[in-house]
Amino acid sequence: MAGSETDRFWKEFASRHWEQEPLSLPSSPVQLGIGDEELLRALVLAADPENRLEGSGLPKVVVTVDGRTQPIDTRVFLPLAEDGSLDDYLARVDRHMRDHEWSVAVSGLHAVSAPLWDRAKRMSDDVFRWTGTRVAGRVDIDTFIGRYTSTNVGVHVDHAGNFGFTLRGRKTLLTWAPEHAEQVPQHTADYASARGLADVLVGEPGALTYFPSRQLHVGESPDAVAVNVNIAFFTRSDPAAVVLEAVGGLLGRARPAGEPGADAHVADGIPAPTAATLDALVGLSRGEIEDAVWEHSMRALTSGGLGVGRPSESPVPVPRDARVRLADEVVLRQRTLADGRRGVAVQGHTVKVADHPRLEAALTALACGDTLDLGQWERDTDSAAVPLLHAVLLRLSAWRATRVESAESGTVRSAGPVL
Repeated sequence: MAGSETDRFWKEFASRHWEQEPLSLPSSPVQLGIGDEELLRALVLAADPENRLEGSGLPKVVVTVDGRTQPIDTRVFLPLAEDGSLDDYLARVDRHMRDHEWSVAVSGLHAVSAPLWDRAKRMSDDVFRWTGTRVAGRVDIDTFIGRYTSTNVGVHVDHAGNFGFTLRGRKTLLTWAPEHAEQVPQHTADYASARGLADVLVGEPGALTYFPSRQLHVGESPDAVAVNVNIAFFTRSDPAAVVLEAVGGLLGRARPAGEPGADAHVADGIPAPTAATLDALVGLSRGEIEDAVWEHSMRALTSGGLGVGRPSESPVPVPRDARVRLADEVVLRQRTLADGRRGVAVQGHTVKVADHPRLEAALTALACGDTLDLGQWERDTDSAAVPLLHAVLLRLSAWRATRVESAESGTVRSAGPVL
């Protein structure tokens, strides 16, 4: 019954709401499915700058007090060691800020939490399955916590379709269709004159809200602390940025040891560090650039648009007589790289190993949804391919990309995410 109810929801959502009109359900068959403990853990990890992923800047924390973004130490606004629960954390911060409005916004929670990564990926897969749409931009899972009269930036457009789940309190969202843009004051909290034109979405525990990417919106939670977790689908993308980011990563790795400082000799009007970067750029081959762009693109494709790899867990060696297949909804792509190695992309990660035709064939079978009998495969294959495949499978297990069935017991030894 639950499955058919969920199917009915998605069918109606795809036909009436996706990128068309807002939705507010007081009780929804689609829930976040992430408990207080995991959200608290993700916030603790997000509070430590050491956990920010290089190149992505995620997770990102923004704190506001009385509507102003604070260039201050944000640690007091995030969970501390003495906070035993989500409610303890919320009560502590609200006591500290009892005479002020406050909010904490943390984006990119999927960069530090595997359960949140899995949940956002599943939502992305569901949207794609029912609407046929993979957004051009990125997918993000974030939280917005606080007690505030209105979102600090006022009425605004994110260019992201937004699913909202409320874990605590009550959050009201006012949204306006883009055709009302000229009648709605934007980037200000003074929008009372346009309130009558708004669709009102109510977020409470058990409810679901959604608004399309072009919708103007503002949030309100003035009476008590609200905790919202949002899964956002950004619709804007710059193809040139993909190439620039990929090439920038290559240049970062190619930077020679002992690179001259910023005050080094300037030749022909070009600072020496810049000249060194230009030399490194000229030295890149077309194949190297294509590989970097492929890896960047596969990070997005295999993560459902999340753009970062699933946080790794302890790898589980795969028995040599096991049966292996990809976990449900896992996407695997592969490529022969310019240096002759095989690149394998899955769950937002890439692993690179020596190439072998039998390795390529085995990975192709997995990518097509086949189950690989490793014992039979080893008997039929070149022995040189065996350690290569097991090296890949070990990495895949750390990203929970496979389901492995022991030949002896018939039980699953390791598995992908279960939601």
